[in-house]
Amino acid sequence: MEDRLLVAKAVLGCYAHLDDLFDALTESDEKCAIDGFYAIYPNEQMRIYERLIALEQRKTGLYNMKYIIEEALRKSKSTTFSLLNDRYLQKKEMSDLVRERDVSLRTLYRQLAKGLEDFTFALERGGFDKKRLIREFGNEPLFLSALNRAIREDDEAIQAKETFKKASEAVNKRINYRNSRRNRPHPDNRNRNCFFA
Repeated sequence: MEDRLLVAKAVLGCYAHLDDLFDALTESDEKCAIDGFYAIYPNEQMRIYERLIALEQRKTGLYNMKYIIEEALRKSKSTTFSLLNDRYLQKKEMSDLVRERDVSLRTLYRQLAKGLEDFTFALERGGFDKKRLIREFGNEPLFLSALNRAIREDDEAIQAKETFKKASEAVNKRINYRNSRRNRPHPDNRNRNCFFA
């Protein structure tokens, strides 16, 4: 999978966790504010204020990520976006999607790849290419873990394809060998047409 698709997949993977993370950061903000109220020493107050500023900047970045995702999905009304919504935002299992849409698993993966390509294109149209997404969200731990997960899944898919290819080549070799053995005459049948003098 291309790098730009992996980054877009990571952004989509973050979406389901953004609200919970935003709430957790808000709780941390409130705790820092309370701690700052009771801080006596200036150094302690300064550390708390720096932490508050860092938490607010992180919350702003997460809010921006959510807006970017929703805007990219809203701009395109492709049927593959509903599949992306179900898979990445609603976290539905592939088996459930196969049953709901009444298609094969292979077709579903093809549609997901097409939807991811369309989503990436919508992000790029909005000015968020791979470089800008990494620049904006590269420090966000949620984004980094989602990116690592997307890369790991891509590596596993590549490895599975290679394993399948090797296995199918081995099966084809075996079939070709059997067919070549069938076309050769049996050792007992070789001399039947010979006449002995």
